[in-house]
Amino acid sequence: MKSLSFRNRIALNYIITTALLIGLVFVTIYVVVEFNVSGHLNEDLRREADRHSDEVEFKDGKIALKRHKEWMEREHNTVGVDPVFIEFLDIKGNLIDKSPNLKESYLLYDSAQPDNVFYNGELAEKRIRQVQVPILDENGKRVGHLLVAVAREGAEVVLETLRHILLITYPIILIVLFFVARFIAGRSIKPINEIINTANNITRDNLTERIPLPYNKDELYILSDTINNLLDRIEKTIEREKSFTSYASHEFRTPLAVLKGTLEVLIRKPRQQEEYEEKVSHCVKEIDRLNHLVDELLILTRYENQKQSLNLENISIKLIVDEILKIFSENIQQKNIRVKTDISPENIYLKTDVYLFSTIVNNILSNAIKYSHQDGEIEIKINERDKFIFCEVKDNGIGIPEKDLKKIFDKFYRSTDHTDIKGFGLGLSIVKRFCSLLNIRIDIFSEEGMGTTVRLKIPQS
Repeated sequence: MKSLSFRNRIALNYIITTALLIGLVFVTIYVVVEFNVSGHLNEDLRREADRHSDEVEFKDGKIALKRHKEWMEREHNTVGVDPVFIEFLDIKGNLIDKSPNLKESYLLYDSAQPDNVFYNGELAEKRIRQVQVPILDENGKRVGHLLVAVAREGAEVVLETLRHILLITYPIILIVLFFVARFIAGRSIKPINEIINTANNITRDNLTERIPLPYNKDELYILSDTINNLLDRIEKTIEREKSFTSYASHEFRTPLAVLKGTLEVLIRKPRQQEEYEEKVSHCVKEIDRLNHLVDELLILTRYENQKQSLNLENISIKLIVDEILKIFSENIQQKNIRVKTDISPENIYLKTDVYLFSTIVNNILSNAIKYSHQDGEIEIKINERDKFIFCEVKDNGIGIPEKDLKKIFDKFYRSTDHTDIKGFGLGLSIVKRFCSLLNIRIDIFSEEGMGTTVRLKIPQS
């Protein structure tokens, strides 16, 4: 069974089920026909037994026949055409009379057989069906036996012919059905062969192949469509990995090249102490950028492929915002940015993962400060309604071009319009991932030159 092809297994399972069903139907047909044939024989026997019982009388202690001419009827004188055999016996089993068609043969009385019960027997090597009827006197006392039999060879021929027909046609039908089922199964599983061929053609460098969808929207259609969707996801994932690797290598190469170039300049000739301090300070800044990039890459790697266990705590949102503003206080003062906070009520508490939520707020405020103009303004609004906490950070900075809005959550994506602003393009990717882990909805609205608004919809439970 394991070595059979899928098509042959389908055909074989179909044939096994069909064989049981057809076998049951054939047996039922045979039993019904046999029952009807036996019923007709029994009816004939019962009719003959009733007719001849009426012709028997008991006089002077002897059994006599009222009308002897019945023995001249055709059915009693011939053996070949539906013969009926009659025999009269006294109480001791001695023969009184019998039908002429018995000739030298006799019907045998079986004392073990109950009265008026039909049973099969033989007469001169011919198969018969027989019944024994008691002969009673006027007082209802048994005084003899009436034996009636009919030939059952005609019925046996019918049953044997039917049996042979059923036995011969049964395997022929199953063989024909097997090949028909195999042909139909082969056509039905054609999409599976296409799935196999498509899968064989798919490689890491060739992910554009897709399985043709069947015409009928059945289970195979759903399977093909599901596999195509899976291939789409795999293709997108691999493309993201390629982009991630390309961007990451580029971002690493830039600070490393700066470090190498700076150090090579330093060792070319002796320099003043101030020059050494300036170049070393520049190298330290590049190393800090490199460390920051590594930290962000590690965060993405840690939370990208699986959902980490969340460490849920009750935290004050106002406290988190105040701490993050303190971290960026130097940057805020350098750009002389006015920060307005509107938290209502001030004691809003949220049960969430402190690290993830703090990182989300940190990156959003970092972007708001980074892309704000000198003497700009940042407005932070936090309020609670309808079992949700709404957090909105709005700046009046340079804004995001419309062409970039759909790509801002992609890893390493940065607008080509503001290459002078330092960054790696990972902050919003981290924000999007963490929002997904905390079931937070994030929306970003922006207009170039007018500023950007980031809105968080946070469930309280």
